Amino acid sequence: MKTTLKEIRKHGPCTLGWEKLLKSLNMTPGNYDPGKEVTIREILESNGVKDAFWCLRTQKYRDYCLILADVAESVLHIFEKERPNDKRPREAIEGIRAYHRGEITKEDLEDFADAADAAADAAYAAAYAAADAAADAAYDAYDAADAADDAAYAAADAAADDAAQWKKNEEKLRRYL
Repeated sequence: MKTTLKEIRKHGPCTLGWEKLLKSLNMTPGNYDPGKEVTIREILESNGVKDAFWCLRTQKYRDYCLILADVAESVLHIFEKERPNDKRPREAIEGIRAYHRGEITKEDLEDFADAADAAADAAYAAAYAAADAAADAAYDAYDAADAADDAAYAAADAAADDAAQWKKNEEKLRRYL
């Protein structure tokens, strides 16, 4: 997959990422070739997985959506474990694939996206409410120190899981390139 510096610039990259990419290409913000082609793999190797995923927005919408569907599907099990009866995110992923195959319109795809967004909002609200209730209980309990200790370990585990997930996403992206 290729893009150009002009396409990347058109999408408004962050200053640090833009400068890092240009430096890897031996260019500067004041002296670069807008027509210069760059591969997503080069961006991945120069700037890392987050910027490489960000640069996917320069690709055709249908292709960009398909890649993101694969990434979303890789973490769908987490959502479905907590909300096993809520099929909206899975349906949105299937909708993306149907759109890519030309079986549904962009408007249909937007309906799937709206439903998935509503599911994500509901899950976030439920998680926030649960976290708020847990915090109240912890403050009321005499063993609040133990609760804080447990939360620190959970946060460390979550950070490690997040890093592992980004590594998996980087591997998935490399398979596309």
